[in-house]
Amino acid sequence: MKKVLLFSLILMCVNCKTSSSLTETTQDSYSDEIYGSDAVTYAEDTDQSDNSNLDDMFLVYYGNKDRKKWGKSQLERIVVHKFADGHHEWYFPSFLYLEFKDDEGYRFGDNQPGDNGATNKKHWEWLLNRFFSTAYNKGDFEGLKALDECIEDWKRKLGRPGFKHRVVLSVPSPCTDFTEWGSIKKNGRNVKLDFRNREHRLEAVKWFVDELISRFNAQHYKNITLEGLYWIEETTSVTSWHKDKSTGSWTNMTGKKYDYIYESGIRKQNDIIADVGRYVHSKGTKFIWIPFNSAWGKDRWRAMGFDRCDVQTGYFWGTPDIIRKDRALKTMSDARKICNNSMRDGMGLEFELSTDLFVPCYGKPKKKNDVERPFEIMRVKDCTKRPNEMKSLGYKQYDYNPCLMARFKNLLDVFEEEGVYKRANVSYYIGYSIMNKLATSTDREVIALNDRMARLICSRHN
Repeated sequence: MKKVLLFSLILMCVNCKTSSSLTETTQDSYSDEIYGSDAVTYAEDTDQSDNSNLDDMFLVYYGNKDRKKWGKSQLERIVVHKFADGHHEWYFPSFLYLEFKDDEGYRFGDNQPGDNGATNKKHWEWLLNRFFSTAYNKGDFEGLKALDECIEDWKRKLGRPGFKHRVVLSVPSPCTDFTEWGSIKKNGRNVKLDFRNREHRLEAVKWFVDELISRFNAQHYKNITLEGLYWIEETTSVTSWHKDKSTGSWTNMTGKKYDYIYESGIRKQNDIIADVGRYVHSKGTKFIWIPFNSAWGKDRWRAMGFDRCDVQTGYFWGTPDIIRKDRALKTMSDARKICNNSMRDGMGLEFELSTDLFVPCYGKPKKKNDVERPFEIMRVKDCTKRPNEMKSLGYKQYDYNPCLMARFKNLLDVFEEEGVYKRANVSYYIGYSIMNKLATSTDREVIALNDRMARLICSRHN
């Protein structure tokens, strides 16, 4: 009972706090900003989602120097699909452009993989410039302009699509307690932002949202519309960070030391999410999130202001074979449970394939039926025996991992059998490399699976 009363009092204090004008932050004001682990400001718990027009959204990882340029020739793989009989159809109707770190390895959020620390205003401007790049490389644009032109080219061949192509763009999450982000103009003067102050973090995101929408509108694209903005973090807290019992230091899943944790507690990133959602809505666009399936706050996605929440199934990851044997294996039963629980709560799902799918392997069917891992697997590059020797042992050589190809089929089975394509939005974590190899494979099983996935997507929009 005491805990409930304390929680209620904290919520009242947080909700009653008025937004102050931006001023230089002192350490005393910072101490007032530290919230308990459960003290969260939420938006009204109302259903803002609209799933009447079910969507298939492809994740386009684009920005830093290690990514694909996503010119027209690459975008064709996701804008249209060529079926086995040779005919083309419009493919994905929407595209999420996102980036976790810049060229120098600075990260766009506390839980992101950049190794050089938090991004500042210069890095946020870099991300905007990448989205709206008009760079012309070897006869091809990149960025959103390339997408707009790719659709324009295919309109001449297929005619106008029966839907409007939409894009979603990612928004950085201010790294907690970062003090060197930079300045913005407020009330006619430059104000240096200090991310120990909640209002400063919120103002930085508002600045980015304003810049993003303004730049998008200035491009006057013919074939794409801005559907929404995407919150880059996959959890609403720093729950992926943990304290090492032996050293006492805080680290994340990659082992990187965390510099912004104070002894007085962990600041939750979700202390600004509801207000970001309100601001995004005030601009006439949607607020979108793709958390992992055990993410903190996932069950309160509407209350935090999100219009769409697609949960990562995680089914494709962690296969215990020679390629990945360090993580627990999720089963089809797990995938069904995640699908049904997510749809019950009004959420969509993420369909995931990894680059491990097309690692050349030797595979031998198991004598005992194993739907999750039906082959004994060995990567070709790890094999010391000659092909003829492997063949004599009952192994067949594949241009892909047959266990993972089976899991590709299994995930399609689960999505169809549980009614995901009839009831939910779906986002796709696949990537250009996989899409290109699926499209160019000569293996009949691969072609059939690829066409099956495309048919499910195309039938929802064409």
